[in-house]
Amino acid sequence: MRLTERDVRIVLSVYENRFLRRDQIQRIYFPDASLIACNMRLKKLAEHKFLDRLHRPATSVMAQAVYALEKRGADIVASTLQIDRHKVKWSRAQNNVEWLFMDHTLGISEFKVCLDVALASRPEEVLFYQHGDKSHLRRISVTGAKKKYFVVAPDAFFGIKSGRGKHIFFLEVDMGTETLARFAEKVTAYKRYWKSGQYKQEYGFNHFRVITVAESERRLANLIKATGKAGGRQMFLFTTFSAIHGSSPFGSIWLSPFIDLPTSLLE
Repeated sequence: MRLTERDVRIVLSVYENRFLRRDQIQRIYFPDASLIACNMRLKKLAEHKFLDRLHRPATSVMAQAVYALEKRGADIVASTLQIDRHKVKWSRAQNNVEWLFMDHTLGISEFKVCLDVALASRPEEVLFYQHGDKSHLRRISVTGAKKKYFVVAPDAFFGIKSGRGKHIFFLEVDMGTETLARFAEKVTAYKRYWKSGQYKQEYGFNHFRVITVAESERRLANLIKATGKAGGRQMFLFTTFSAIHGSSPFGSIWLSPFIDLPTSLLE
């Protein structure tokens, strides 16, 4: 199989996101092509071991294939990025995960895909986009509480440059699997991370916002209420995946405990 430039970009995107659904790949790389054309190309990439094609159990409501990296794809990543093959963060075993973990990972990917698609027709640009990993994990000490520390562990950390300046964000993707009390701890951790000056010292930026994307309107309302009780203010913004799909990440779709009307990420 002779790889095209688009094939290589698809492989790199799958590596960057770890998992991508067919529709996510289609929106980025086949916006003007038919579903059949997209499926045929992905099928070839899977047949030739550049991508691994994963399927949910037959009882699942989600019939789309999910794509992960395969051995020859990892070789392409190493060659394209000009890094040692052993430094490619992938192994075949990493493709076998629990579906709840995969759903969360695909949720993170969904936000990134929507962001990329929106930026393709906008003047803003990405300063950086880093998926959450151990390098972004912080333990924030707590006094006068049962716990010794709360944890900052974002799903992604990214910056956008607009005509108004630089906008820095920590992303949280909420699939409704953790308690509201645990989410309130996250709010406290982010607040103290900023107030302590540790964030500025580590990253060099003065401010950031924490944006959370929820699966449902009901969950969204509960998260906003919990954030308000924890003292979270305008630095915390919330929306749903359906709102992002109906508009874009840059639409006036973001809510906060202390603002009356939806706002934009860049306001």
